[in-house]
Amino acid sequence: MRQRPTALLLSGLLLALVWAGNPLDAQTAVNWAGIEAAWNVYYMNPTEADAEKVLQLLPGTEKILDIKDGFSVVNAINDHLGVLEGEIYAGNPNAIKLGFRLLTISYGTFEVALNKILGNLISYNPRLFLEELAAHRNLFLILDPVLASFVNEIPNDLAALELEKKLRIQSLESVEDKTLKSLRNECIKILKKL
Repeated sequence: MRQRPTALLLSGLLLALVWAGNPLDAQTAVNWAGIEAAWNVYYMNPTEADAEKVLQLLPGTEKILDIKDGFSVVNAINDHLGVLEGEIYAGNPNAIKLGFRLLTISYGTFEVALNKILGNLISYNPRLFLEELAAHRNLFLILDPVLASFVNEIPNDLAALELEKKLRIQSLESVEDKTLKSLRNECIKILKKL
């Protein structure tokens, strides 16, 4: 008879520890109005300084699950994502950081678009891609969505799929930084399995 209350108590305690330790469940107060204002300034005339201002307002590295208060802000950012995309491909470090950090508030098609943009960065600047991926690794349960983001763009063209896969692998192989070697190898391994 004593075992049941003890087992129940231990189960509850274990559940509480797991829940408390899960970064995806942690919620941070998000200044949606501040993010919207900073983003509006940034997308009208993108600079590294303005990208930094948006970065300072976004959550650090935890995924925000409850975005209902910021739904319109997230959609507004998604509507003008092309501006950020150009800055990312130009190799602007704060823009690249911003692309990864926006994953903290992304969902659905917005997240798919960010993964596509960030995945394409592999061919433009594989070192910066790996550096930011390492800094934001906890936002990715698996790496496939960002590494294989090209698969949905050209699903019926096997030659193009193979070419893009080889290009990404070669780009990643060009990164010789020892601190990024493990992550680089993990990414290459995933791409080779496609």
